Amino acid sequence: MFKCEQCPSTFTRKDTLVRHGKTHTGIHFPCTICQSTFAYKTSLTKHLKNVHDIVPALRQPYAQLDQPPAPIVAQQSVIQFALSSTPQGHIQIAPQIFVPDVSAGGSNMMSEDEICMAAMDEYEDTG
Repeated sequence: MFKCEQCPSTFTRKDTLVRHGKTHTGIHFPCTICQSTFAYKTSLTKHLKNVHDIVPALRQPYAQLDQPPAPIVAQQSVIQFALSSTPQGHIQIAPQIFVPDVSAGGSNMMSEDEICMAAMDEYEDTG
């Protein structure tokens, strides 16, 4: 069994634990049509398909690469909603990707010595 270190969840497969771990990062994928947000991009894609009947465009086949791309038509209402839908306390780092707006470092960071001591303590506690 693989146990999450941040919550009581356990998993039978390591890859499932790794995927679950991403829910603890604070990254959210918001829908640009409604106010729903998702921890996984795949969940957003399924939501867009099942709720809004929108299927994301796939990459062009190699045979079509020599043709000019179709023009992109933006819907003003969707763009306005996307700009106003940034979750409170988050910043947008890429289209549809928001992360918590927290300091990247400072006085609350552990020194190398503190990290080593914490690792040693944890190792001693497990043995």
